[in-house]
Amino acid sequence: MTRSALAAFAFICTAGTSLPVYPQVKEPHGWLNNETLKTRSGNFEFRNGYPVGDTAERLLELRKFNRAVEVYLTQMMPVSEIALREGMRAFGSIKPTQVVIWENLMDAQTTLLTGNTETVYAIGQLDLKTDGPTVIEAPPHMLGFIQDGLQRYVADVGPLGADKGKGGKFLVLPPSFSGNVPEGYFVARSPTYSLTFAVRGFQVEGKTDQAVALMKQIRIYPLADASSPPPMEFMNGSRRNIDTVLPDNLHYYELLAMLVDEEPLESFGPLERFQMQAIGIEKGKPFDPDEKTKALLSDAARLGGAMARANAFASAEPGVFYYPDRKWQHVPDGMTYTFTREGAPQIDARDNIYYMAAGNSPAMMEKNVGKGSQYLWTYRDADGNFLDGSKNYSLHVLPGIPANNFWSVVVYDPLSRSELQNGQPFPSVSTFTRPSVNADGSIDIVFGPDQPKGKANWIKTVPGKGWFPMFRFYGPASPFFDRTWKLDDIVGVK
Repeated sequence: MTRSALAAFAFICTAGTSLPVYPQVKEPHGWLNNETLKTRSGNFEFRNGYPVGDTAERLLELRKFNRAVEVYLTQMMPVSEIALREGMRAFGSIKPTQVVIWENLMDAQTTLLTGNTETVYAIGQLDLKTDGPTVIEAPPHMLGFIQDGLQRYVADVGPLGADKGKGGKFLVLPPSFSGNVPEGYFVARSPTYSLTFAVRGFQVEGKTDQAVALMKQIRIYPLADASSPPPMEFMNGSRRNIDTVLPDNLHYYELLAMLVDEEPLESFGPLERFQMQAIGIEKGKPFDPDEKTKALLSDAARLGGAMARANAFASAEPGVFYYPDRKWQHVPDGMTYTFTREGAPQIDARDNIYYMAAGNSPAMMEKNVGKGSQYLWTYRDADGNFLDGSKNYSLHVLPGIPANNFWSVVVYDPLSRSELQNGQPFPSVSTFTRPSVNADGSIDIVFGPDQPKGKANWIKTVPGKGWFPMFRFYGPASPFFDRTWKLDDIVGVK
């Protein structure tokens, strides 16, 4: 049958209907002519190459939705950083002179991405737009960093920093600063006005007193006030409800809009700015979406969060697992703190880490034998099943843990990626808990809703909740890096 005959036949067969049925002719270029495009996002009708009915409206809305999801995934680190700042402000740390110290260690009441229960934390925020060049007097024997408002590395503090663990005066300069720089400072230039200063101190004989005393030597002040610095206020964050974790709802985009408006235009690349403009976020303009756009963005944030969870908890990317035959994860070999390869951002690898963690420093990625810290974490048992709070598990830790300073296992809630709220202040076992040790020097750690009889080293889990552990090595020794010492998988027990 000829093409004209086919058309006539189609018209006859549809007589009495409002629209003719056009023949489905395969177009060699893939162009849409007279057909309905069937996709996983819906069906879209075209006639003579033009969108029919509400097809165009739905496609443009889908494009906006897709861009909102991409904005969620590409801007996770910056939004996480401003969520930390806003959570600290809500607690009362509003000015740079107000530093929060978790004097009695960080417990489960603080919602902070994979915070630990062994070191003493101190966190402060800088505001270079208000204060200009700012001095941080860092005490000795600390381990920490200064990072900018997009959660990018600015400087290390401690053994791997310019102060070499002896403490000293850091001078942080604002974007495009061109004035004279005085001598006697460790100078760091920031591309943003907002920064975070965070350090960890160490227990001595199981006590936090010495670390807290050192942290109360912290001074933060404008360089212009160096001759007469303002007084500091130290706030105790232990046993207090502090929420610093990024949301997966409309507020995600509200936080991002706040950050975009506060920071220099060039903080974000041209493509990033275009994607954000497409959903109503643009420097110098109010972010005031209508109700329809709010609903779209809320859905996009939820889907972005769902993708982030899949990417973090179930990644199939090569190099995710530290040992080829185990379930423990680590930053992939060869990945630097910039999360770039040949100049291209490795967004999936970056989100794999930063949906569940915070803090950006070369020291966290590089091989520094005996210095700094290293981490392994897992979401699964030896059989590949996600860890379940209603079940019992065991972790056998071989003798000779390669940690010169101390080691710890802390349990987290995958919902918040923060310490598991299990009714205990500290969901952890570590060097400082004086764990029971087997005759051969190995250690068995058990996890479950109820403590098994005769078993020490127990971390309580919660039925109806998932959980995941992070194993920390402070002062990691060579066997960690060369993998001659390996961490066993977690196994289910009856």
